[in-house]
Amino acid sequence: MIHAPVEVEKNTNIVMEGINSVVRQCRMVFILVLVSFVFSPVEAQSEVVINATIQQMLSNFAAKNKAQETIRAWRIQVAALSDRREMENEKTRFENIYPYMELEWTYDNPYYILKLRDAAFKDKLTAYNLLHRIKQRYPSALLVLDDVKPEKVLNNPDY
Repeated sequence: MIHAPVEVEKNTNIVMEGINSVVRQCRMVFILVLVSFVFSPVEAQSEVVINATIQQMLSNFAAKNKAQETIRAWRIQVAALSDRREMENEKTRFENIYPYMELEWTYDNPYYILKLRDAAFKDKLTAYNLLHRIKQRYPSALLVLDDVKPEKVLNNPDY
């Protein structure tokens, strides 16, 4: 029985030498892989191949957006009245109260609609700020989504 611990110790040493050998080999492989990545030439540009059908769809999309003269934006509708004289009086009254804002009117049978002329907003939250101030004197004012020219959209409104 005295030989058993010595035998176990020899087997343990043999196993440890094998493990150390494997660890050294793994380190070598890791170092070789790392060195090959570091010193390999890096391609700065890559080529993307686009299907002809997809290319045509992209071209159509770009052409449509270039041709589009209006965008959807939020505007403030001050009033909708059925009498033209009443609408003209309301327009004058509004422009006297708010001299820095101009209204434009459109006729959508049977109503004359008054909207702010040069104030359109990309996002509804920004439009609500001005709407809140106008509603103090015009409680029927509301936000409407409208087609406007891109230059009419206010990015940093001064109102």
